[in-house]
Amino acid sequence: MTWVIVVVAVVVVLALAALALGRGRSAALKRRFGPEYDRSVDEEGGRRAAEASLRDRAKRRDELEIRELPPEARTQFAGRWRDVQSGFVDDPRRAVDDADRLVQEVMRQRGYPVDEFDERLEMVSVDHPELAENYRVAHAIQRRSGNDSASVDDLREAFQRYRALFDDLLADRAGDREDADADEIVADDRELAEEHDVPREHDVR
Repeated sequence: MTWVIVVVAVVVVLALAALALGRGRSAALKRRFGPEYDRSVDEEGGRRAAEASLRDRAKRRDELEIRELPPEARTQFAGRWRDVQSGFVDDPRRAVDDADRLVQEVMRQRGYPVDEFDERLEMVSVDHPELAENYRVAHAIQRRSGNDSASVDDLREAFQRYRALFDDLLADRAGDREDADADEIVADDRELAEEHDVPREHDVR
């Protein structure tokens, strides 16, 4: 009879340990993915499938060698963004297309895969989960603009969402958030926004 009690006690302990481990893993995924965790649960139809998908996403990201941009590359990209932004008023559709390409170029130079949008989005969701929705929405608007179904207000929203992601990618917000080049382009962004009525990063909702 004693051995039965021992076995039951061991089973209970193991079950509690497994439960605690599962909760710990869930908490870690929630911390890492933020709003993307809940979105994945909704899309996958349940927590277990969502967490398996997110773990796979994180594993693929961790296998990449993501590097910071050298100062000269950051300066160059900042200048190119200013050129793109200065043309928004005259041709917003082209500015949004150029913003999309510029984001991809920054990602490529930093070591992210860029061949497929879904893969780019998933990698962004690991390192910049709070901005993944920006990328998702901006890309959808950019695609719609190709058949003239996006309004100027839509294009303005897409541009500001691209800008929020571009700033984080350029400044490596996962690491040094006080990068001088990022501060410089944010200041330039403010001046251009006032001049051309282009929304800035802090206007993103």
